[in-house]
Amino acid sequence: MRNLDRNNPDVVERAMARYLVVRAAGFIEAVRDDVADLFATEKASGEVARRIRVHLRGGQGVTPEQLLTFVNSFHPSWHGELDALLSCEDNLLRGRIGAMVAARKKIAHGDGENVTTSRALAWTEAAEEVVKWLVKRFDPKQPASLPVSDTSNNPLT
Repeated sequence: MRNLDRNNPDVVERAMARYLVVRAAGFIEAVRDDVADLFATEKASGEVARRIRVHLRGGQGVTPEQLLTFVNSFHPSWHGELDALLSCEDNLLRGRIGAMVAARKKIAHGDGENVTTSRALAWTEAAEEVVKWLVKRFDPKQPASLPVSDTSNNPLT
């Protein structure tokens, strides 16, 4: 940050866009692990919940495929729900989440110059959509077999 030219707003804006990408991907990871922890604590015995927690917060990643594998480990129908969400609008969310994760990896390795403000904002909106789904899906009061998109009996939507 010391090398940023504060008189050149483009350089600062690009740096902030990269920072936003890192934070948005981390936000998905943190929420995923927190809601899974809460779900396990509320639904499972103490021994099972502790076993689940061992595998949380270990850098599992948040590519669309990693998220699908993760939710499938809790309930197979959740995989289908999340896959449907990611596939909406010609795979828009899937593409944005995948691109955000790829950009975060490049940023972590000193690259990421192709991250623009508009891309970072679009990817962050996609991250927010996935996070909203995770929060609803992992709500311990939500029946596992009722899709979160089914609003007929779902007070959360």
